[in-house]
Amino acid sequence: MYLYTVIEAIVAIVAFIVLAVCTKKAEGVVYGRLDKAGRITNILLTIVYVCISPLYLFFGMISSTHHHGLLGILGWIVAIINASAALFCGVGLGLSVMFRKKGKSKLSFMIQFLGVLGIGLCIGMYCLFAGNLLSSLN
Repeated sequence: MYLYTVIEAIVAIVAFIVLAVCTKKAEGVVYGRLDKAGRITNILLTIVYVCISPLYLFFGMISSTHHHGLLGILGWIVAIINASAALFCGVGLGLSVMFRKKGKSKLSFMIQFLGVLGIGLCIGMYCLFAGNLLSSLN
């Protein structure tokens, strides 16, 4: 899962940049309080995501299944979700900027927390399934 996690992190960064830069501001959009708060929250979340990236990338890298058959398939699904936490962060922030430029303030503010959901899923699912569907560290 190491290679998948690294590629997913690179894709997340590219997706964030492409969504944020390539979207043009719609005509007649006036930024309100929620938009200004969303900008500040985007910056703070970017800092938080970068600072705790070693944690969720580590959990994504060590997630692998040790079963075969149906349990193996379920283990791989959990491992892929764990390894995709960085993608949730990058796409969530990129979509937030895109929706803000299009004038959808509420949706923009809510979707920027998609990374928090992805990180929570990654850590929670690893703690729940380590030793069951996923192989343990020992």
